[in-house]
Amino acid sequence: MFSPFEELEYLADYLPDEGEAVVVTRQQGELVCQPWRRDDLRDGVEDADLYGMLVQANERLNALGSTPLWSSAIFMFWFAVLMHGLLGLGLQQWYVVPGVGLMVMYGCFHWIRHRQHHFFLREVLPALKSELRARGITPYALLSGVRQHAELRTLLDDLIRWVPDAAPRSLHRRSP
Repeated sequence: MFSPFEELEYLADYLPDEGEAVVVTRQQGELVCQPWRRDDLRDGVEDADLYGMLVQANERLNALGSTPLWSSAIFMFWFAVLMHGLLGLGLQQWYVVPGVGLMVMYGCFHWIRHRQHHFFLREVLPALKSELRARGITPYALLSGVRQHAELRTLLDDLIRWVPDAAPRSLHRRSP
């Protein structure tokens, strides 16, 4: 049986070309050399479990928009029916429906953000904090990893508004 150093020298003969990488693991008492390629799907977030948790949190935040959107659409339909059907307003007052529609869209947007923010604070943030502590990741490292993924945009919107407890206060206060 070879010493670990002799096994590594043997494996060195089979190393890949420059720029490629291998992972050396011990399986059943022997060193095994396997090719390793970085997963470009998760640039910035190396751990597959953490990435999956972030994707799930993002999708749950996205799902919170369906109730406000459907409610606003139904309200606008019945508002248009009421304005034109029951009150007898004609085409001369067409501007009323888009005007009210803009206000309803504005309210819908704030309703969605309110629901997402409260869900983030109540459900997502405690889980993220415990994962960050367990993995030894700083909040800003997580933020930079999430920033590299367009599909995590909804989660990023709440993460950038969160001020970590251990953050230097000078970064978050205006100077006089």
